[in-house]
Amino acid sequence: MAAGPPGVAIRTRLTGLTPEDERVLRAVGAHLGSLASRDLKARCADGVEHDAGRWAARKRELTAGSSARWAGSITRTSHDQWALARRSQQAHVESLQAGVRTLERRLALPLGAKGARREPGGYRSHEEWFAKSRRLGVLKDRLAAVRADRDSGTVHVVLGGRGC
Repeated sequence: MAAGPPGVAIRTRLTGLTPEDERVLRAVGAHLGSLASRDLKARCADGVEHDAGRWAARKRELTAGSSARWAGSITRTSHDQWALARRSQQAHVESLQAGVRTLERRLALPLGAKGARREPGGYRSHEEWFAKSRRLGVLKDRLAAVRADRDSGTVHVVLGGRGC
């Protein structure tokens, strides 16, 4: 038999478990989950100052409460989650910048101005112009907050996912 493709997670249900088996699996899952949460918190606290030495220290700390294999898996997962959060944060900054540019460009045009090739025109009414000028202020505030987080190396990661 050939091995499955790398990087593929296989999900299945365990059948035929005794109540004792279920209790043990839940306890192991809770323990590893708490280790993963603690490690993700430590990884996020390191921010952009993280290096191989700090990664090894985190792995040593986790190895005391689990095996080296689990510790390596947990630290790798935490690092990947942090990296994904950084990429998402950068994409959010770029999206906010695009929104600010669009609003500023349209607000600079006179009311009712016609658009040109793929460029929208001015807003149709003073009420719409006023609402969009307020929206511009909100977007600029959000952009400043996200840029400050990005520059300080702070990311916001939420554990969890779809309810099962």
